[in-house]
Formats: sequence, C-alpha cells, structure tokens
Amino acid sequence: MSLDFLGAITGLFVVVYDGQHALKFTLGRAGNIVGPGVHFKVPIIQKYEVEETKHTTLNLEPQTIQLKDDLVYEVDCKVMYRIVDLRKAIIEIDDLVTGLENRVVMAVQRVVQAQDRESVRDTAKMVEEIISQLSEVEEQWGVRILQFGFSNISPSPATLEITQLELLAEERLSLYGRFRGEGLEAEAAVALLTGAVIATGVASATLGLRGRLAEPAQAAAQAGEQLASPPEGAETDPLADDDEDSSEDL
Repeated sequence: MSLDFLGAITGLFVVVYDGQHALKFTLGRAGNIVGPGVHFKVPIIQKYEVEETKHTTLNLEPQTIQLKDDLVYEVDCKVMYRIVDLRKAIIEIDDLVTGLENRVVMAVQRVVQAQDRESVRDTAKMVEEIISQLSEVEEQWGVRILQFGFSNISPSPATLEITQLELLAEERLSLYGRFRGEGLEAEAAVALLTGAVIATGVASATLGLRGRLAEPAQAAAQAGEQLASPPEGAETDPLADDDEDSSEDL
C-alpha cells in the first residue's frame, strides 16, 4: 500500500502485483505488456493500464426468462474467465467486466428462451450452446471462458403452480382410465378421484336391510298369536269344564 501511495504521489512508477499484468502506453500508443514488479515511467508521457489476469468469476444478476411455451423460469448463472490477450482486453473494449456480463446475459437469454418445459431440463446442452455463442467474444476481447454453469434454474412460483396442476390432472386422468378399466361406472370413478361419497343406493340398501330384519320379528309375532289362540274345532280342556261346574254348584 505504501508503494502504491508513493507511486501515485510521485507519478514515477507503478506497482504490478502477482496475478496482474499491465499494458504500457507512451503518448497514447500501446506498447509492451509487463508482468508483476515495479515499473518506472515518465510522468505525463507514459502510463500503465493494470488488469487482473488470473482466474476471475462473475456472478450474474438473477434473470427472469420466458420459455417458448410461455412458462417463466428464474435463472442464476456464473462464469469464470481469464484474460489471455491483455492488449485486446484493454484496447478493444472500454470496460471488460461490464461488457462480458452483458454478452453472457444476452447469450443466456437467447438459449433459454428457445427451450420448453422438457428441453430446459438438459442444462448440459444449454451450457454448450452458451459457451459456443461466447466464442466470438473470446476472439474479439482476448479472454477465455474457463467455465460456465447454472447455479439455479427453476420455474417461477406461478409457473410451478401451473406445472403442479397439470401433473395432478395427468395423474387423475390416468387413475380414471384405470378405474374404468376395472369395471367401475363413470360416476363412481369420478367420485373416487374427487373424494366424494356416493349416496346412490344407500337408502334402498338400508330399507332392504330393515325389511330383512323385520321378517323374523313378524314371523315370531305370528307364531306367538297361534300359540295363544287354539285352532278352530279343537276340543277344550275337560278339567277346565269341571272347574266351571264345581264353581256353579257352590
């Protein structure tokens, strides 16, 4: 820090650290590329542009992208790059980091927008397409894309709800076909799927059960009546007659 401060005050030298390189300018003309160390310069006439040449990671802002089948996905991605041609990285673009972020975002949007709910699951293929589209940037700006990947690619809450409803509808349709194949009526199959209770036939079944339970009771009552009253033409008990006669004599 003291060397940096001293160099800024005097304007006589610049410090380049490990993982950095600098491009020397003399009267506005690009010259040699220098590595880490202390490099002297003539004030006003000469200057150095220092850039990080080690591996650098960019965390891109989350994006909301609509697929070609109108579903909306939330996409987060990261890219790792390294400067391989410092002259191009400084001369060909005014701000390498901002320019690289914009180009990666545009490539991601083009690739993801061309997907549907099925193909968006193939992240490896999308990564290959994005890296392929960034090859032009590598040549123009003197950088090399070392790695690109999705840290998150998922449906938005509204899209997730739509997807869940569609899956539920497909599952119920499959179960409906299964129930119908097993011989259930259409109303019964629908009632099972929706969780409804079938009331059809319950009342009649209850009445039938009551009838079957009442039949033995009626039979028992009739048998009791028959035992209580003797059949027509049957002889009466002689002892009973004797009792009646004796009571009359008394």
